[in-house]
Amino acid sequence: MCTDLPCAAIGLVPQRPPMLLVDRLVARDREANSSMAEALVPVDGVFVEQGRRVLPEYFIELVAQAMAAVNGYDALVDGVKSGRGFLVGIEGFIWQGTAEPGELLKVEMVKNFEFGPVTVMAGKVLNEAGQVLASGEIKAWEEK
Repeated sequence: MCTDLPCAAIGLVPQRPPMLLVDRLVARDREANSSMAEALVPVDGVFVEQGRRVLPEYFIELVAQAMAAVNGYDALVDGVKSGRGFLVGIEGFIWQGTAEPGELLKVEMVKNFEFGPVTVMAGKVLNEAGQVLASGEIKAWEEK
């Protein structure tokens, strides 16, 4: 397991291929409650239509997995076992573009709220040119 960044997401989240969407956590600032992850858009699979179009749900799951990577990384650094987490809500999600299969995306995250097992995180998915493709808030419940 790595405690230095960048860190492969496979060691931080419970998802496994083909459902693992986040490739690595590249930045984490606990003081600012912010982080950044990277993901390579899949060429095929459940989130890609036959016409090679990435489904909107991909972006929601990408933000949720980036959040899981942050939680897994924090637990690893703190030397504690990571709890199981569940996506329990989305709010204000908007799609401003789409991504091409094989494209590298960045997911910027900021924790807006935490109360007990509930965390609200704002996420933005950006393409290689820095354009925002999707953004919104996710709510997760984590078993501590």
